[in-house]
Amino acid sequence: MFIDYAKIDARVMELKDELIRDIQKWVSIPSVSAGRDGDKPFGPVVARMLDTALETARDYGFETRNIDYYAGDISMGSGEQTLGMLAHLDVVPAGEGWTHDPFGGEIADGKIFGRGTIDDKGPALCALYAMRAVRDAGVPLKDGVRLILGCDEEVGMSDMRYYASKLKMPDYGFSPDAEFPVINIEKGGVNVELSYRGEGEAEAEIPVYKLYAGERPNVVPAHAYAIVGTEKVPCAEIEKKIAEHAAAVGQKLSVKNLGDGRAEISAEGVLSHGSLPELGVNAASVLLIALKAIGAGAGVQPALNMMTECIGMEPDGASLNIKREDEISHNLSCNLGILRWDGTDFSATLDIRYPLCTNEVEILGNITRTVSKYGVHVRMLGSHTPHHVPADHKIVRGLMQVYNELTGDNAKPLAIGGGTYSRMMPNTVAFGVVFPGQEDCCHIADEYIDIDSMMRATRIFAHAIAELASGNIA
Repeated sequence: MFIDYAKIDARVMELKDELIRDIQKWVSIPSVSAGRDGDKPFGPVVARMLDTALETARDYGFETRNIDYYAGDISMGSGEQTLGMLAHLDVVPAGEGWTHDPFGGEIADGKIFGRGTIDDKGPALCALYAMRAVRDAGVPLKDGVRLILGCDEEVGMSDMRYYASKLKMPDYGFSPDAEFPVINIEKGGVNVELSYRGEGEAEAEIPVYKLYAGERPNVVPAHAYAIVGTEKVPCAEIEKKIAEHAAAVGQKLSVKNLGDGRAEISAEGVLSHGSLPELGVNAASVLLIALKAIGAGAGVQPALNMMTECIGMEPDGASLNIKREDEISHNLSCNLGILRWDGTDFSATLDIRYPLCTNEVEILGNITRTVSKYGVHVRMLGSHTPHHVPADHKIVRGLMQVYNELTGDNAKPLAIGGGTYSRMMPNTVAFGVVFPGQEDCCHIADEYIDIDSMMRATRIFAHAIAELASGNIA
């Protein structure tokens, strides 16, 4: 079937200013998933975000549905099959370290800054605008097209499970929530809690009363702190020890005298996505290593020993005996995302992404055997198996064809550690929006979307919709 791609491309560019304004509007809503509030399963702010998104689509003439505030969808046309695009409206907390308003949608240096610009409100709008361009160019479609917008991707993807329980999922498609060219393998994932109950070692020179770092397992924490006692070792001496250690290891640590025989030791790291811990600096690990170096640890010493000896700053789980790698899905990653100690109960949550060559049974078994000698208990909090769509499937072939034709590349499909909605729908892969060589600022401070790249991605999405839904690729 002949498709007038020049007409599609022209329409994409005509919509540029509207697309920028919509991204700014959506980003202004701090849609961090929260607890249920009446009929709002993820809280009123996320519900407001969904209402705003569906209102935007209706204003552009699309049919929409709100699936009990778990998710919504936007439809165009119908057919024997449906091409689906899966994106999400919830975002991770803003966190620290921003130089732009995280919900301001500020434009600087050709970029739009804000939480959700790249993960995943910006890409969701790129997909919606690609639908507009295909429709407005009059492309005849054999299959229906549906953009599904979820509200719980960052926490547990319960939104897509609920959606699938109410409606038939599309037959094939993509999620614009990762990188180009095409990601046809997403590693398996398992969240593991390591716990220890303290026995109050009152004779330790520097007791530890509290440890705190992280809010989400899938984020490398950029800040961590401990409350320690100064009855036996003065605060000035602790400050000196920490300064010497910080200088020796090249990390950011500080001490604040709280009075009443206590001090706060803070560690600063670098925020990054939990699937790529090597791109960040884990403040929790920095703090734990520092505490051990200065001899702190009343009540929590066995757990502290375990954390520093078996995890430390390692991003690959080597000392937990879970390091694995294969040729097509690559290496295992291990992120210490949450750290807690209240004087009695210790817990640490690990976010592990694993390749096709291993499984959660092997991982849990090896972790248990490694940490049990410290008196530490292991509990699985959640898991998902790897997602793999073969390279010869039409969705992979079609998207690769479109991408390579428009970019002039000769790229091949990829494997990632991040988890997207792709695993929630049959025959679905991740496709964009970060281009090769670009910074992936997902989950970090000063998250942004590059405007030129945004328009390029919208054009690619529009060509993909036209090629696949028209039946040109079988």
